[in-house]
Amino acid sequence: MRKLMESANIGKDPSDLLEEDMVGVEFKSVEEAESFYHIYSKIIGFSVRKNQCRKNQAGIVTTRSWCCSNEGFRRTKYIKNPNRVREPRSEIRIGCRAMFRVCYSKITKLWVVKEFRANHNHCMATDMQKHFLRSHRKISAAELEQANLLKKARMKTSEIWNLFVHQNGGWDKVGCTKKDL
Repeated sequence: MRKLMESANIGKDPSDLLEEDMVGVEFKSVEEAESFYHIYSKIIGFSVRKNQCRKNQAGIVTTRSWCCSNEGFRRTKYIKNPNRVREPRSEIRIGCRAMFRVCYSKITKLWVVKEFRANHNHCMATDMQKHFLRSHRKISAAELEQANLLKKARMKTSEIWNLFVHQNGGWDKVGCTKKDL
């Protein structure tokens, strides 16, 4: 994160970032901007999802934004369905306005931050919870292949996960949950 903050010329602690600090910051690629926001969200303690992608007439992406996974509200048609068989899931989207938007500059050929909202209307995840957030759970291709081979060998999912815990040096370093396997 420190290297990413230095490459973006941000000299502040991520938890102290404000809109004024971020608007105008340039990134070499949209992937670098996405990586920055994902790392920032992990440090702060919230999950991220892709929000909006605008393309020009040639089909080239010109604007990309990410938001807090608690942004917006669930549509009422999913809540008030008269033919519902099961109880609706608990509400996750609670109208959080935190987001990050970058636009491509034709002049500088860089991605420039146009909007950054850091304020959330919900509690952040603790250090013990951060790795369970959906956008931060990643399983590598090698681990997934290993899990599939172990499943074929009739090993239980919980045993596979325990193996990954021992291989990685702790359950917080596995990068996924048993459910992801």
